[in-house]
Amino acid sequence: MKKWSIAVMLLAGSILVQSCKDDDDDDFSMDRQMFVTQASSGNMLEIQAGQLAIEQGSHQEVKNYGQHMVTDHTAAGAELATLASAKNLSVSMQLMANHQQQFNVLTPLTGPAFDMAFADLMVKSHQEQVNLFDMASKEVNDADLRDFAREKLPVLKAHLEEAQELKVTVTP
Repeated sequence: MKKWSIAVMLLAGSILVQSCKDDDDDDFSMDRQMFVTQASSGNMLEIQAGQLAIEQGSHQEVKNYGQHMVTDHTAAGAELATLASAKNLSVSMQLMANHQQQFNVLTPLTGPAFDMAFADLMVKSHQEQVNLFDMASKEVNDADLRDFAREKLPVLKAHLEEAQELKVTVTP
């Protein structure tokens, strides 16, 4: 009878340990590839919109912010691509459909209309990226990608604040 009780306790203990292990895995609910795809597309949107701002912006602040986006996000994109490659994850060179639609709104605009639409897009895009990176820093199922997201989050928050200030500057 005693051996039976010990066997049951050992079995229950191993089930408990296994269930805790499974619970830990469930804590990281964001897929690695999903994060890389969304992050790289959002990053490319900010680079492409920044390039457009340099060419089509009418306020010098818009052109400056555009250059800032090109510089910062090109570096971040290269860093993400290196990390993703080391993990056999793919970084698409095309915008996701929602990002392409957002970019397409900008392309025909010029002058003050462009400046306002660009500032609006930069606020919206950076809000989305801050939310994505915040979630990824806690939920992506890869420690290196969580660290990357955590490291980039303060920069994205600063970009968001700058975009909000730019929006005030270009709004009549």
